[in-house]
Amino acid sequence: MVLTSVKYQLLLCALFLSIQAFSQKDNHRFSLNDAIEIGMNNNKILQINSINEQVAITKEKDLKMEKLPDIDFKTGFKVLGNIRQFESGFLHPATKYEVPREQYNFTLSAEIPIYLGGRLKNDEKKAEIETEISKLKTKKTGKDLRLEIITGFLQVRHIEDQQELLREKMHEDSVNIHHIDALRKNGVVTNNEVLRAKLQLSNHKMAFTELDNQIAIVEHQIKTLISFPEHEEFHITTKGLITDTELFGFEEQLVEEAYDKNEALEIAKKDISIKNIEKKIVRANQLPTITGGGEYGYSYPNFMFFPPVANLYRFGAVGFSVKVPLANFYKNKEKMAIASEKINIAKLEVEEKEEQIRNDVFRATRLYQEAIEKIEIAKEAMEQAKENYRIVKLKYANQLSLITELIDADNAYLEAESQMISLQINKQLKYYQLQYILGNI
Repeated sequence: MVLTSVKYQLLLCALFLSIQAFSQKDNHRFSLNDAIEIGMNNNKILQINSINEQVAITKEKDLKMEKLPDIDFKTGFKVLGNIRQFESGFLHPATKYEVPREQYNFTLSAEIPIYLGGRLKNDEKKAEIETEISKLKTKKTGKDLRLEIITGFLQVRHIEDQQELLREKMHEDSVNIHHIDALRKNGVVTNNEVLRAKLQLSNHKMAFTELDNQIAIVEHQIKTLISFPEHEEFHITTKGLITDTELFGFEEQLVEEAYDKNEALEIAKKDISIKNIEKKIVRANQLPTITGGGEYGYSYPNFMFFPPVANLYRFGAVGFSVKVPLANFYKNKEKMAIASEKINIAKLEVEEKEEQIRNDVFRATRLYQEAIEKIEIAKEAMEQAKENYRIVKLKYANQLSLITELIDADNAYLEAESQMISLQINKQLKYYQLQYILGNI
């Protein structure tokens, strides 16, 4: 009985702990840093880029193996026919020479490139640069992912702030309805005014529900973006997301900073190096190639004599060969011209990227400054709307204004507050977008 009681208590304890753990898991909300960390580990595009990076590294190692000698082992077995030699021409009888009926050999050969016009060396340099480009692409993809996650979090924060505003308004609507209903009972106002006030509350409730759905949609977008398991609950917290933002440095300094950290510009510059290397590889087509090698093996029968002798013999040779592709001296001319034009294109692409970055920095700084200025203007407008609502509300309490005027003033104040929230979020977003351009995300 005692053992049964203990087991029952342990079972209840385990059940309580599992329910508590499940509850904590469901209620757990992911911060911005949590989401970024999960995204950097799980995002499919990042994983593809990471695999491409490993492929580039492997290709670089593979090209280095080309410097090693090619070693072959060859063996074979044949049944031979006799030799018939036409000593007086094809129309006269041939002389027959008997040869051993079997032939076999075992040969080991090796060949190593000595000089290929610089092709191997340039292929290695090209592979190294391609590996660096692959790493830059991975880095840029990570930066793009971080900005997308930040943008999603700011969208949720914007909706949450709008909800908080509506929550306050719904509370105020309820107070107004209670007050107007009291006036109706005293015969001061008509039932229509109570209905108008209730309609205002219903509209705010409907807007609140729509914002709930919008949060769910954005959270699912973030969940998909970071490849979070679909069957698990995912919610985010936006606490501490809004911070004081400030720019440091003049525009020219910001442009230089963007130049130094922009992956697309760095990739374009490295592409020039690749095009120069490719031109050298094309030039190597008209240069001589030198290879060294040798072979060593056993053969039967001995064909070094005539007629062949039925003996096993050993043979070895070592040396080098030179090949000069004379035809390429005139065939290579157009290929060299194409390679030169590709270099010119690559240089123009670098210049175009620099111009685009300068324009992006200019635009982003202006939009950020504009967001700050709009906030200052909106503060004044919000104070005016607030004061107008206070006055109209006071007039309505004294029956000096209509319910429609009160609702219009309330809506104008709500719109001003909502606009202020949007501008605050927009300022934060514009700051992050500028930092993205500067390469600081």
